[in-house]
Amino acid sequence: MNVLCPSCRQKVGTGHARRCRHCGCEVAILRQIDAAARDSIFLALKSLRHGQDQDAHDFAHESWGLRHSRQAAAIGLLAAMALADPVEIPRWMRRRRSVPA
Repeated sequence: MNVLCPSCRQKVGTGHARRCRHCGCEVAILRQIDAAARDSIFLALKSLRHGQDQDAHDFAHESWGLRHSRQAAAIGLLAAMALADPVEIPRWMRRRRSVPA
């Protein structure tokens, strides 16, 4: 996974670099956050497959809180639609539109 350094905005690249090679900023935590967000997406998908719509929604929300991704927004929207939640459906639609492709 490529990570953008929060300090100098340069790509850190793949691998397990703990610091940005350009400015020395710590980036290892960003990789951990991204991994946690991906884990939450995986759990949300698993919950959707098993018909646990509320759990899927909760995991999507957790992933969104860690990293605003199109995947989290899409799964959150699917879960909200399965729950027929009139408040959450438009929220997830706005979130989905707010993340660039």
